[in-house]
Amino acid sequence: MTNHSMHTFHNRHGLRRLRTALFAGLLVAVQSIANAGASTQITEYPAPTARAVPLQVAIDSQSNVWFGEFHAGKLVRFVNGQMVSFGIAPASGPMNMWCNPVDDSIWFSALGDYIVRMSSSGQATTYPIPSANSMPMGTAGDSQGNIWFAEMFTSKIGVVRPNGHIDEYTVPTAASQPTGLTVDQYDNVWFAESAVDKIGVMRKSGVFNEYDLPTGSKPMGVNYSPMQMEQNVIWFTASSGNQIGSITQNGVITLYAVPTASSTPQMVMEDMVGNVWFSEMSANKIGRLRANRTFSEYAIPTANSKPMGLAIDMNNGSIWFVETLGNNLGHLVPID
Repeated sequence: MTNHSMHTFHNRHGLRRLRTALFAGLLVAVQSIANAGASTQITEYPAPTARAVPLQVAIDSQSNVWFGEFHAGKLVRFVNGQMVSFGIAPASGPMNMWCNPVDDSIWFSALGDYIVRMSSSGQATTYPIPSANSMPMGTAGDSQGNIWFAEMFTSKIGVVRPNGHIDEYTVPTAASQPTGLTVDQYDNVWFAESAVDKIGVMRKSGVFNEYDLPTGSKPMGVNYSPMQMEQNVIWFTASSGNQIGSITQNGVITLYAVPTASSTPQMVMEDMVGNVWFSEMSANKIGRLRANRTFSEYAIPTANSKPMGLAIDMNNGSIWFVETLGNNLGHLVPID
């Protein structure tokens, strides 16, 4: 664990690289249903816009499924088999998402240096980020109504206060590129430092702590859910290390190797009974680390779909995910 003074880092050229990587080789998929192993079924629903590049997904208290179309610059609500699209101008390129359980509003980061609130009825409110070229990523709220987010290109943690004002705090390690972000039950803000192989936390007191991972881990997703069974841990993915990890409040890290080599795990979330679900972008699978710490993996019907965002419907325990190249919204229903 280390405590540091503040530094600032800017990268004004990474956006072009990000877009190139996301848009290369896009596929248009059709709806399909297939058994993915003996214990689950996956259903796929095409995004309403071709080549939309859906990145993330969130679920509200009514089991409405929301996802962003990065390339199309829209937010989509899926309910009762129907998809409705909402514009988000002047923002574009919706990325990481979080549902506020108080009012079912969807908060998400977006290109153009914005944090956006989408009401349950589809009204968008944009909050400009003070730092230019920030590339906002992970987004989550605390118990006081603050909405926290990671700024990948400026290596900062930002927060939208209830009055709409935005504060920014520089991550201690320069050029750390924070990506995934979550808030725990104590209002501590956890984040993945993808460029420097660390898991960071900004405590409610304002103190930063950083915890080292093995070299080459490249952490990406990080998640705490109020509904998860194990309340004492934060979960994360090591995308290049091919591992799922947990970290305790005092920084004890446990790593679990994903069975499929080079699977590139992305997003992660624990359910109510102790299953930890995650997306395997390169392996084209949804993975599950069971409470007994054994793995199961489920193949996605659309080939090379590049799954990324993942969320659990806490009303029924089913898993929703998005396919960045398959251009689908996926639904996985566990049977065992």
